Amino acid sequence: MYELMVDQWPDPGTGKPVMVIGLTGWMDGGHVSTGTVAYLRERLSAQSFAEIDPLDFYIFHFPVSSIPISVYLEDGRAVVQPVNPMEFTAVFRPHTRIENGVIRELEYPENLFYMAKTLPGKPDLVLFTGEEPHIRWGAYCDCIFGVCEELGIEDIYFVGSVAGPVPHTREPRLRASMADEALKPKLAEAGLLFGEYEGPSSIITSLTYHSMEMGIRMRSLVVEIPHYPFLEMPTYPRSIHKIASALNDVLGLELDLTDLTEASAQADAKLDALMKTNDDFRELVAKLEETYEYEETAGDEALLRRLMESVDLEEGTGDE
Repeated sequence: MYELMVDQWPDPGTGKPVMVIGLTGWMDGGHVSTGTVAYLRERLSAQSFAEIDPLDFYIFHFPVSSIPISVYLEDGRAVVQPVNPMEFTAVFRPHTRIENGVIRELEYPENLFYMAKTLPGKPDLVLFTGEEPHIRWGAYCDCIFGVCEELGIEDIYFVGSVAGPVPHTREPRLRASMADEALKPKLAEAGLLFGEYEGPSSIITSLTYHSMEMGIRMRSLVVEIPHYPFLEMPTYPRSIHKIASALNDVLGLELDLTDLTEASAQADAKLDALMKTNDDFRELVAKLEETYEYEETAGDEALLRRLMESVDLEEGTGDE
């Protein structure tokens, strides 16, 4: 595990810490995954102690043998448009800043571990935040399991999000998955639902699947966020609040989440105001509200696509 770089191992205290993971990539819509970990890190004044060296986990040069294309609908017709290869490959490359010929910055993906002390009698938290690796999933997972072994961690929670047919006027649903059936009762008592899914996997599913081999209990908590394709909604506080509340209850952290409650109310108020001035948005929210009580996870993507297609969103809301 040469990729795991430790500044200094923290004192785990008398109890066993719990790890909470948030990653950019597959399940970080509304910055719920990384935003929740960032919130806990700030609230608990967490201190970094280790990181995963990024150089062997990411594809920084994506070869383009032909000009990639973008396909979209315009006036009911499919439009195929070339994409600049340099713009396409730039997504994969590290960002740099050069001033007057001198390299001032070179930014690689960061994968950092933090230790957060909580109240006496409550489990301390090891917070891990980073970017889902492109390659060498096994070695990346080994780094995480290595930290668990060193600090005696036996429980991991991943927090993430997925776009679903939920309007901002309703409570986002929170679903859990795990590799060990025995972990379900406690989560069910906390009011969590359990997901149904078949399709492309994330590294979190791999980490969860192999956690049992390491004697670690891992749960993946994924909350819905509204999918409003014509709005820029980089952060959705209500779903961050939902995840943080679940962790608060399950782990007994006793955190005061009033600030998240207020942030959620402010964000929802802005969306409510937009509904009053934009008929298309109001129509979409009404349709989402109609289906909210009946929708299950397996049909989320198909239903969401039907709802998007049934509402005219051509004019957008950028100037509203």
